[in-house]
Amino acid sequence: MAERLEIDPTKIPAPDFASEAYAFVRNALIADANTPEINTDELAALRLKTQWLTHIEGLRAQYETQLREAETLREQSRQEAADVERLAAVERQEKEKELAKEAEKKCLPIYSFQKGVGVDSIPLQLHPYAKKMMSARKYVPLWYFLPDAALEAKERSKDSLDTNHLQFAVEDSDNPSGSAVSLVGSHTVRASPNAIPDSRLSWPQVMRAKSTFLNALNLGTWPDNYISMFGAFW
Repeated sequence: MAERLEIDPTKIPAPDFASEAYAFVRNALIADANTPEINTDELAALRLKTQWLTHIEGLRAQYETQLREAETLREQSRQEAADVERLAAVERQEKEKELAKEAEKKCLPIYSFQKGVGVDSIPLQLHPYAKKMMSARKYVPLWYFLPDAALEAKERSKDSLDTNHLQFAVEDSDNPSGSAVSLVGSHTVRASPNAIPDSRLSWPQVMRAKSTFLNALNLGTWPDNYISMFGAFW
């Protein structure tokens, strides 16, 4: 295996073959019977220079081969590094997708919608008492349209049992004589003891509840002009 060259051979200066340092070699060429054409000092110096240039040309070819091999190795290294980076990027993307899926599971669901469709297209998440009263076109405190009411309804549904137990319930009545007392099942929809009167709600609570209230108007099959009237009021 040829020794590795550290410098470009073409940058090596040519020796002065006509100098005194090469007199012995020139004389040997003149005296050599195998080189009868070399019979002067000048021809001997020319032969030495020609041989040196041939040698340098071989070294130049070797050096250029080294450069090409080194570039090939660098390109392979760059390609391997790029492959590693691409693989790492793919793994990161897959991990981010998995994390996004896990995060999505913890988020509230997003419902689809149609542009231009009214508020009735938004899925209702109402307290059962609010649904009951809205369906009957009766007054419902705005508290029932707040997230607190929806959360209470959710917790109540978890704890409720479908039994035959009966209990007394007081229902609002249009009878001038007062409210009516009746026996109802323990699972019957009832007003919440946590409901807050409209007069005690903060303005941000009122503005938050009004959107859900407007969405729920269709439960009572209100005419369109009434719904428009409520919408214009808010």
